[in-house]
Amino acid sequence: MKTLFTVPLVLAMLFCATTQAADKPNVIYILADDLGYGDLGCYGGPVKTPILDDLAAKGVRFTQNISQSSWTKPSTATLLTGLVPGKHHANSRYAPLPNSQRTLAEALLLSGYRTNCFSSNPNITPTFGFKQGFSEMQHDVFANADALITSGKQWLEAGGGQASFLYLHLNDAHYPYDPSADYAGMFNNTGIESTLNGPTEMEFRASEGASFSEIEVESLRLSYAEEIRYLDDLVGDFISDLLQTRDDVIVIITSDHGEEFLEHGDLGHGHTVHDELIRIPLQFNISESLMQQQQWLPGLHGQQVRQMDVLPTVLEICGVEWPSTAIALDGQSLLPFFGNDSAQSDRSAISETDSQGSALSGFTGPLRTYRLPHAKLIVSDPWSSLPSNRVWLFDLQTDPRETANLAQQKLDGVIDLFDDYKASGWLL
Repeated sequence: MKTLFTVPLVLAMLFCATTQAADKPNVIYILADDLGYGDLGCYGGPVKTPILDDLAAKGVRFTQNISQSSWTKPSTATLLTGLVPGKHHANSRYAPLPNSQRTLAEALLLSGYRTNCFSSNPNITPTFGFKQGFSEMQHDVFANADALITSGKQWLEAGGGQASFLYLHLNDAHYPYDPSADYAGMFNNTGIESTLNGPTEMEFRASEGASFSEIEVESLRLSYAEEIRYLDDLVGDFISDLLQTRDDVIVIITSDHGEEFLEHGDLGHGHTVHDELIRIPLQFNISESLMQQQQWLPGLHGQQVRQMDVLPTVLEICGVEWPSTAIALDGQSLLPFFGNDSAQSDRSAISETDSQGSALSGFTGPLRTYRLPHAKLIVSDPWSSLPSNRVWLFDLQTDPRETANLAQQKLDGVIDLFDDYKASGWLL
């Protein structure tokens, strides 16, 4: 008899949830892997990205958004769970996102949303637990942004009026920086062929930088810029079309981490928590009628926010509750900014990586950083005594490029920030 009552009850709950979701906005996450803060024109980058720049001027944009990790898996897990890496546990090379974690996709699915994920990143896969809450998930490491966006657009169009959550994880800007023929040569006129991948990255570090010349690194950087311009065209056109044809769309454009091109003597990502790796774009583009209905305003916000704030923002926008039985969210909704409230305060941020560092950046062991808008503390292996050469303190106002370690000169500053970090509950 239990089954006879349970099945109709479940069907009724799903029907009710689907009916409720019909009046909710469609939510599209677009994560451009490897896209750092300084890589878009609207953030002051050297490469013009005209379509995304134009969209940024019409949306809600944050210039001090801090990722909670400097590599893909833990950063993306934070985006989808609202938790710091030490709580969601998808923070090492082979660790999956545990099934016990609640995700945004699960919360929206249970509220009646259709959910789908298209990913070309080798970390964002069902094997690593990222299918949780997605009714469908397509993973293809060989798919470019064109293919994934086309599939995502077709899936949205088949929604039949039901609210949809679409997550696109686009890996095009990730190394080996191999732009398509239409974009190759747009910026890179060096005549130098250079490839960064796993083996050549390891060789670069093992040789202490000798395996790549400066002109070869510049070739890498320019090919990377060509990939970003490709994303500007593909992603920009996709979003522009959505906003012109639909009045119920919220698009979140962000990244998981940035990329280093010798800013601190190294290449790639994951090895440090300097700002070129953890400061990333974040903008919300919303259908004009929905903006007017909610009395939201376009705006550029310089207060420090965190990647873990995106999930609670979407929950509030969609009117979806986070269950009391789930782990409490570490982030806070960004919705107060949508009213262009300049009184909003900066939010302290953390970022971490379990990388062991490198011969160039130093064999540091796991790194943890606690960042305020004006100061940044980085510590290695904080669960034991901290030798002075394993602590870094930067004054971000006078030294935004993080070139001068003040830890030995300002021990009181180290202690104060470390005490604040411990008190946050995020040092795990």
